[in-house]
Amino acid sequence: MAVVVFVLWVAPASAHHGYDMDCPQFASQAAAQHHMNAHPGDPDGLDGYDGDGRACESSPCPCYYGGTTQPDADPAPPKGKRYSARIVSVIDGDTIKVRLPSGSRRTVRLIGIDTPETRKPGVPIECGARRATRYMTRSAFRHRKGRRVGHSVRLTTDPTQDTTDRYGRLLAYVTRLADGADLGKAIVRAGWAMPYVYDSSPFARFTSYEAARRKAQSRGLGVWGSCAGDFHTEQ
Repeated sequence: MAVVVFVLWVAPASAHHGYDMDCPQFASQAAAQHHMNAHPGDPDGLDGYDGDGRACESSPCPCYYGGTTQPDADPAPPKGKRYSARIVSVIDGDTIKVRLPSGSRRTVRLIGIDTPETRKPGVPIECGARRATRYMTRSAFRHRKGRRVGHSVRLTTDPTQDTTDRYGRLLAYVTRLADGADLGKAIVRAGWAMPYVYDSSPFARFTSYEAARRKAQSRGLGVWGSCAGDFHTEQ
């Protein structure tokens, strides 16, 4: 009697299976970069929305791009407390509101950035403020079936900084789960925010934020081009 043997083949984890690979599925930025380089056209969208050719920029190092380790890559920062959340509204370029899994809502002031003012009492609307708010809104929401839906994000506090500010806002980095984009660094790179150090205590991601600022300034992006780089001049 003939015996039929079935062999089960399991594809390696790095193979592209026809479904989306998200940044949290990779152990490091370098692993995500190798995956994206192996699949031209970036079918998984690991580059996010900035089109700079670098995958999952907020993922932990080792980091790899163009054959070399990025010179502006930060050392692994101290780990802060993490929260899962969904964005529900944008107040301005550096402040958002989120809903936590418990259903409660928190106002979040993004660590490490400062954008032109739109709502500060006694301060007129500043140059670039509305554009900064629009940029953060585009980063915070996506459209699905004709509806605007807030992105799921990871909020990470920084052990080198306070957890809340004097207004009771949570101070955190905001990472978009869909592609690993650090929303604070992204708006600095676009030229609508400046790295901001509070009370002379540099935040853990200062090195990479400052590198993003230099690139934006050299290219005349955002406020650097439209307001001569003055982030707090009256509009």
